[in-house]
Amino acid sequence: MNYKKISMKLFKPLLLLTFSLIIGSVSAQDMHYTMYNMSPLTMNPALSGAFSGTVRLGGIYRNQAFSVSNARSYSTPSFYADAPIIRGFRKQDWVGVGISFLSDKSGFLKLETTRAALSASYHLGLNKAGTSVLTIGFQAGSTTRKITQPDPQDNNYVAIAASEIFPTSVGGGGAGGIGDPTLNANDRMLGNYAAGLLFRTLINDDSRFELGVAAANIPLTKRNNYAFVPTGTGLTRPLLIAAHTKYEMPINEKFSIAPTAFFQMEGSAMEILFQGWGGYQLNEDFKLNFGLGYRFGDALNVLVGADYKDLRVGLAYDITLSSLSDANNYSGGVEIGAWYIIKKYKKPVVKPKVLCPRF
Repeated sequence: MNYKKISMKLFKPLLLLTFSLIIGSVSAQDMHYTMYNMSPLTMNPALSGAFSGTVRLGGIYRNQAFSVSNARSYSTPSFYADAPIIRGFRKQDWVGVGISFLSDKSGFLKLETTRAALSASYHLGLNKAGTSVLTIGFQAGSTTRKITQPDPQDNNYVAIAASEIFPTSVGGGGAGGIGDPTLNANDRMLGNYAAGLLFRTLINDDSRFELGVAAANIPLTKRNNYAFVPTGTGLTRPLLIAAHTKYEMPINEKFSIAPTAFFQMEGSAMEILFQGWGGYQLNEDFKLNFGLGYRFGDALNVLVGADYKDLRVGLAYDITLSSLSDANNYSGGVEIGAWYIIKKYKKPVVKPKVLCPRF
């Protein structure tokens, strides 16, 4: 009996099944973070430059379902930088810009998605005091996707671009494309566009409210946002709609609370996430953060973090409560994130007996 031939016959359909499951998942919804507020530019482009400071540098890393397979097979690191750069048409308005980079690797076939994006926002002060701000943001970027499949002949990995046909060597038959077969092999980078609105207001000296909505996968060009498989509207991905809100308020001089919520929907896939954060101010510079959250139908979120001056760090652990808990032993994923706000202001030069305006 030729066990090698039998194993090869079993390997091909198993590989195709794994591929189909991964592609179905990717077509259904985009990458997401439990600590969504630690990844502002992937959540809403209107958050670009929405802070007090000169430059914000940040990043977040997610490792998902690490107990099911190799941890490196399910990882999503993201990095970003944004800044308020110039004053707008009025003195209470300003313009923000940002740049973000995301890389996601998923599953046995190492489906790799790489995104780079530039964002711009206009922050419109609704009053002269600047306590209420309405922001509109836009983001333009490129997405590259490929699959790295094990070659059964020599156990090496072969990259398949998103614009290529799934090869016959692994049972694809050349019939099912993982992208648009009309694209040439070099055209592997596709446009991705998003827009968002954001409203922020200072309710009193210490309480802040935030509400935002965003749309991604906006089809501005012919070749942007295609999926790996047909989605019912050709190869165009469904529009992704997201909404988020946050309310920060103090309880006393030491304790504060911050309930937050996040919603996104893409096609038939939907995600709803509620979180409640608490904070304890140890001293003027250092604050401890802790909380719990729940992603409906999926997982409980355990949240911890800290603020030290202009540095914020956070850690999240997902405890799977769905039927997937039998496979991953309740370990849904781990995230670690941080940002740092650089503040550099010019000190006004005051001449004797001359009043200088404040900017």
